[in-house]
Amino acid sequence: MLIRGLLVMLAISSAWAVASLPAQAVGSCPSGTSSVTGPGGGIICVTAADPGTQGTVGTTADNESEATAAPSGCFRHNGQRVPCESQYGVWFSGHECYAEPFDAPPGSPVWQGHSDGSTWTCSDCGVAANTNTCNVQLVWTAPGTNPGPPDPGELAQQAMGTLRLATAEVHTAPQFPARSFVGVENWLWVPRSQWATLSKTVTAGGTSVTVTARPERVTWSTGAGSKVCYDAGRAWSAGMTDAARTSCGYTYRVTSESVPEGEFVLSAAIGYQVDWVCMGTCTTSSGSLGLITAPAGTGRLRVLQRQTVVVQ
Repeated sequence: MLIRGLLVMLAISSAWAVASLPAQAVGSCPSGTSSVTGPGGGIICVTAADPGTQGTVGTTADNESEATAAPSGCFRHNGQRVPCESQYGVWFSGHECYAEPFDAPPGSPVWQGHSDGSTWTCSDCGVAANTNTCNVQLVWTAPGTNPGPPDPGELAQQAMGTLRLATAEVHTAPQFPARSFVGVENWLWVPRSQWATLSKTVTAGGTSVTVTARPERVTWSTGAGSKVCYDAGRAWSAGMTDAARTSCGYTYRVTSESVPEGEFVLSAAIGYQVDWVCMGTCTTSSGSLGLITAPAGTGRLRVLQRQTVVVQ
């Protein structure tokens, strides 16, 4: 650490090795991009792998073509894998060093004439003759272009925001306007086409996060109770016999005569288990966003009481 401290002082007094980076609006990302948090807490614009290039806006990819698997982690330009974080900071791929915030005095050469942005120590340390040696330089980054890979969890949230979760299309048997009766099992289902796995990929520079949402349950509100089914349910079709069975049904114990319009309002919402994996430059290889419920679809059903006729 003493050697590292001396080298930092040497860099301040003489070397002033700096990165030439484009300026951006203070405290914001360019129009058309979004910001994510790096491991050190800094904000990174979702544009390119290194702060030194303008790059392209973070993109998404549908699940029609699966993302090609690639090693995750941080790497030198020669392909050598390195930790994404160390005692010296976060990996700064553009300079192949570990960056930590450094409070350079105003007007110092490292600021390159700017008054905004951030300054960093950038350390590349190794072992020689049983002694840790560090090559330390000082670098400046424009606002929103801090070192380090983005937080894959934030990219996962962005990818999730682009997924079009299915709004359940409510089907029942009997189907409104046909009437049902107290004590009769009503079949409940959503189309099989809505019981589909969805996937989306967001890329920020060398980091790609793929989110996968798998349908896990349908939560039904029947107007008189609730029901959770763990598949889409079985669709009823004309010609089925009384022996036919469904995996998702509900039997009313009361009529709908006392509710507005004399009809129960039903709703169904598909719950998706959402997980993500990170490829490329990743501080974490995988994670989960948990169970996310899609918007609910609605339907109606009139439930009556059967009249018993006694014939003598």
